[in-house]
Amino acid sequence: MTDRTSGALAGRLGRVLPLVGLFAAWQLLAATGVLSPKLLPSFAAVVRALAGLLISGEILPHTLASLARAGAGFGVAVAGGVVLGVLMARVPVVERTVEPVLLLVYPVPKPALIPLFMIWLGIGDFSKITVIALAAALPVIVAAHNGARGVDDVLVWSARSRGTSEARILWRIVLPAALPQIAAGVRTALAVAMIVLVSSEFISSEAGLGYLIFSYGGVGAEDAMLAVVLYLALLGYGGDRLYVAALRRLLAWHEWSRA
Repeated sequence: MTDRTSGALAGRLGRVLPLVGLFAAWQLLAATGVLSPKLLPSFAAVVRALAGLLISGEILPHTLASLARAGAGFGVAVAGGVVLGVLMARVPVVERTVEPVLLLVYPVPKPALIPLFMIWLGIGDFSKITVIALAAALPVIVAAHNGARGVDDVLVWSARSRGTSEARILWRIVLPAALPQIAAGVRTALAVAMIVLVSSEFISSEAGLGYLIFSYGGVGAEDAMLAVVLYLALLGYGGDRLYVAALRRLLAWHEWSRA
């Protein structure tokens, strides 16, 4: 085994061991009676409940419903956020128009907007997807704006001096140079989309992982409720790891991929 391989393996173990320690401590505290089952079921009980949900297939339609909403909102957020962020950086009138609105909306907790959007757009999926898209778009817009604004002016001037069109400059110079920052913003947006998704499903939904958490909590099934929470955490963790792995391949030319 080479030093590089052993170093990569040690890095992976270093990420997993804290989780193993957390779950072991959780189980130990529950088994010794330090934590009452009424306050927090044991880790083993939660895992058994999760296994039951997976084996029965009960959690599958709720997972598909949640992923469809999150995927739709996330896709709109990434596409719209990148375009708007780059335009803000390269077109002054767009920046002057959008920046005040962005500064006003950014600090507002996005789950607080869910009831308002449901009044405007109804209680169906459209309002949920809209809130998810709005919340997830903000970090993408900021990242795309900062990335596009930080492009070396010498590269842009050099391209213009050779007669390169503005559209080609954006596509061939600005976007590639801004990609690492955009990628970081998209990673943040992925987590934001999941958070707002669950919040929206708490309020009004007949299917979804948030609905399932709320339902089990309402009937006092804490082990099943925490099982869905754990399932969500694992989905989020797995999605983040897959995203980072894909970026390391796509952006291997940049030092970000080795971070």
